[in-house]
Amino acid sequence: MARTRQLLCALLAAIPVALLAPASASADPCPPATAFTPSYEFVEGGVKVPFVATHELTMVAQFSDRVDHVGLTVPDGVRVIGGSGGRLKLIVPVSASLAVTATWVQGDPDDPANPVCTGTATTALPITATRPSRAYYLRKAKGTDAYVAFAVVSDPQRGDVSPLEISLRVAASTRFPSPRAKERKMPVAMRPSEVVKYKKHIPKEEFATSPLRCRYYDLICSRNPRLSAWATALQYPGRTIRPRRLNGGALLSYVQPFRKIAPYGVVVDAVVGDPFRSPPKAALDLQVRQSGQLVGRARVAFHCGPERMPWGEIFNRCRAVRKKFG
Repeated sequence: MARTRQLLCALLAAIPVALLAPASASADPCPPATAFTPSYEFVEGGVKVPFVATHELTMVAQFSDRVDHVGLTVPDGVRVIGGSGGRLKLIVPVSASLAVTATWVQGDPDDPANPVCTGTATTALPITATRPSRAYYLRKAKGTDAYVAFAVVSDPQRGDVSPLEISLRVAASTRFPSPRAKERKMPVAMRPSEVVKYKKHIPKEEFATSPLRCRYYDLICSRNPRLSAWATALQYPGRTIRPRRLNGGALLSYVQPFRKIAPYGVVVDAVVGDPFRSPPKAALDLQVRQSGQLVGRARVAFHCGPERMPWGEIFNRCRAVRKKFG
């Protein structure tokens, strides 16, 4: 009696395992003539797009008939963000193609003419090459306008959206800063998955006073040379890029650079001088790089001194004595 009870308990325990076991565990491989051939489409922001390198895309596997237990695998070196079944969110590096392996179960267990089997297919998907980002120089320190600004814009259709890197060197000189001068660097993320939620809270840009902005946001707030520099996320430039429509939006933080992203590109600004107390000399070297390549660069050296205004007051004005863009 006891042994009968043990056998019955073992049988009842095995039933759920058998029910939960996937059909693919016991299905034979599909004959080549009957296996489906998967196709793939890519989605970004809810819109179908080409398969472009560096972009954060959702790959969707499609079949000509119903399938179950779909699985997708990609080679090492591809950043997989998430996904399940026939969908995979990923970022692929720049290359010629991507080998995607799909596995699935097809067939109808109630139809002898269409037996259940496991299909496997590896497809080489061509990758669309990215177009490099481009720099547009918006303000070039003309006359007494001691202001430098340029935008780095990603191509709207298939631009490179790898992280940008802003770097700045300054010097109290009328010569460009030396390559050996101290360099301040700031990365800029362009993809949604790169946003970081920092534990430490900093003041929002609209509530930050000048000292707080210097502390948390600006690349530099220097007294000698008298110079400030910062970066903002580029607002949507439209499908056709026109320099007069390139405007900065959200202020990016130097101390928390991944707090916000700049999906369309970045605008970097620098202003030299102070109307009341400007050192006589100032120079800057402002660069933006992406994927190891220099995209935009502004080098400007200024001389500052007192000038009498038409109404008689005297202010310090800074004029560019040496400049080079690109």
